[in-house]
Amino acid sequence: MTNFQNHSSTKYANIINPAEEQIIGKAINFHKEGNITEAVKHYQFCINKDFNDYRVFSNFGNILQQLGKLEEAAILSRKAVDLKPNVAHVHFNLGNILRELGRLEEAEISQRKAIELNPDFKEALNALGDILLDVGKLREVILLSKSKLESKSIAPEDKLRALLQITCANLQKGDFSETSLYLNKINELIEQGVLYIIKEVKTRQHAWFLTQFISSIYNELEKNSHNSYSEKIPHIGESHCLSFAHQTLSMSSKVKKIQPVMITGGKAWHFSKSKNNNWKESLTQQIKNHTYSDEVFISFGEIDCRKNEGILPYVIKEDKDISEVCKNTINGYLNHMELTLSLQYPKRFYFGVPAPTIKEESQDKLDKKRIEIIKIYNLILKKEVLSRGAYFLNVYDLTSNLNGENNNKHMCDKIHLSPKCLSILFENYLYKP
Repeated sequence: MTNFQNHSSTKYANIINPAEEQIIGKAINFHKEGNITEAVKHYQFCINKDFNDYRVFSNFGNILQQLGKLEEAAILSRKAVDLKPNVAHVHFNLGNILRELGRLEEAEISQRKAIELNPDFKEALNALGDILLDVGKLREVILLSKSKLESKSIAPEDKLRALLQITCANLQKGDFSETSLYLNKINELIEQGVLYIIKEVKTRQHAWFLTQFISSIYNELEKNSHNSYSEKIPHIGESHCLSFAHQTLSMSSKVKKIQPVMITGGKAWHFSKSKNNNWKESLTQQIKNHTYSDEVFISFGEIDCRKNEGILPYVIKEDKDISEVCKNTINGYLNHMELTLSLQYPKRFYFGVPAPTIKEESQDKLDKKRIEIIKIYNLILKKEVLSRGAYFLNVYDLTSNLNGENNNKHMCDKIHLSPKCLSILFENYLYKP
């Protein structure tokens, strides 16, 4: 989320002549109305005429960010900061752009500066919490989120977000009593109807599904987490890495505990891109804290294979070949993972994607296409993983029936594996290079 700099904020504007103010005002009005073409034209005119007003650079940077021109957006946003370093919003906007660029350390500095200038800046507090999760600073996530919860003016949706961040951080840390405490607070808030207040559908659905997922696995995880073992195995992934959080597994005649390392929302596609981004940088930063093992588990790809995002909508919109898109995505993903992980972890275990759970009565053409895509994706993934000298866990064969749909024997919900299937997966569905 970017923050729009309105021309009515005259107390922050540089002293300029009325003619310049009129042109800047036109640019901002076009921007507010959604006429981006005219806004860009007027902002560019202001820059060409050397109008040194921070609002021009900050707002133009926002537009370029939305257009995906992140490097240019960062240059303009830094100029806005130089012109008006005492305005919290310009640091906030720069921090958001830097995060997208994968410059997480710089992004953290920008958001902390925004909060220093405005301690009640909730958007910056939320953004900082996300960055701290990106880099695995779990204790700081918990402290920050708790401080937000102490605010009497916190909005219900921000309270829910803070509670979710605390819960995820505690679960990754293995603090089950705190996980349970805050999970109960989340459920209480949901029962009060907080989800209906959240306008963005994707945010609302994410909060609901994540809460239900953690609730469904909590008892099983907690029950089997009490044995204390010195050796751990990091499990890097998006929410799927939580399915086996702090469970034990016998490997190479040793019993080891699985340490989740969550990269929120990560797709194989994110790692296949040539340019850096926050997911790739999150991986780089987080593995610095998990150098205690020769083995690593890796779980990405399920989001790429969903009905309404990832590969399926892309191949339909662009009229592409499914196998070709799957192969390109997987190769790019594995190339980055192997380059990043192979020196630290000689043994790498990649998890496949579960078969899709589909309601027979509501099945449509997209569901049938999704069945096809997930089958193809897993076949290619298995082949490419093994060819690179890594191990493959065939989640698809574990969860699929003869029609390619989920057999509902090993899931805790529609998309996540149950903790109970961990030993079955390793005993019967592990492929060695």
